[in-house]
Amino acid sequence: MSVDGGDEPGPAGIPEHAEAVLALARAIPAGQVATYGDLAKLVGSGGPRQVGQVMSRYGSDVPWWRVLRASGRPPVGHEELALEHYRVEGTPLVGGLPDGAGMPRGDYRVDLRRARWSPESVDSPGGQTGRGPADGGPAGARTDGGRTAYGRGGLHHVEVWVADLAAARASWGWLLGELGWVLGDDWGQGIAWELGPVYLVVESGPDLVAGDHERTRPGVNHLAFHGGTREQVDALVAAAPEHGWELLFTDRHPFAGGPEHYAAYLQDGQGFEVEVVAT
Repeated sequence: MSVDGGDEPGPAGIPEHAEAVLALARAIPAGQVATYGDLAKLVGSGGPRQVGQVMSRYGSDVPWWRVLRASGRPPVGHEELALEHYRVEGTPLVGGLPDGAGMPRGDYRVDLRRARWSPESVDSPGGQTGRGPADGGPAGARTDGGRTAYGRGGLHHVEVWVADLAAARASWGWLLGELGWVLGDDWGQGIAWELGPVYLVVESGPDLVAGDHERTRPGVNHLAFHGGTREQVDALVAAAPEHGWELLFTDRHPFAGGPEHYAAYLQDGQGFEVEVVAT
């Protein structure tokens, strides 16, 4: 593994980047968790995938169950053992019943809203520190122990199930990247992108039922995002076809939503619609 900012072996023969990740994993208190992306930001080099590789290769001697995916799901293949640790430590869970009581042993998630570790200040080899309350956050947000979080009723996450994950990785990955979201996790059956305290998951797991998505049927019709200025929305529309998106309502664009509503309505190859609104 090669990670910018420190892949030289330490005294124990473990790369410096890995040592930094493991030190942070040891620092997570019982009953709390951090995502791969959280640790990558605190270390100041590499990304979620590199942190996952470190935990897979060197993490057996640290509380590995406290480091998980942005979706809140535990490490793949270790769901039952992790669940035992979570219950002993009182880690908040969500699933079939409150806090995981009585749910199938592999069908649960850690409640990141309640359990996410938020050090007010963590020195790291990369010179990064944890966010503190003075850092502020998105409009309408508050800070809890250094982590920006919306109060009760704010959107926590959105999960979209798709038939073709590779196509969704390309189309959604480009769009969300253009809108300022960052990759939080990628675990083979799904990908998560983060924007502040909110994350969006695109997943194609074994429980997916065959059939095509149809936005005009009962259910969620589309997701809408703030798109920045009108010029930024126009630039997004111009580039969208190269990344798997087509413009809807072309005869009424950019005012398909009304004469005062400047927005682009896009649809990807699997029929999912997004609205990008100029603000």
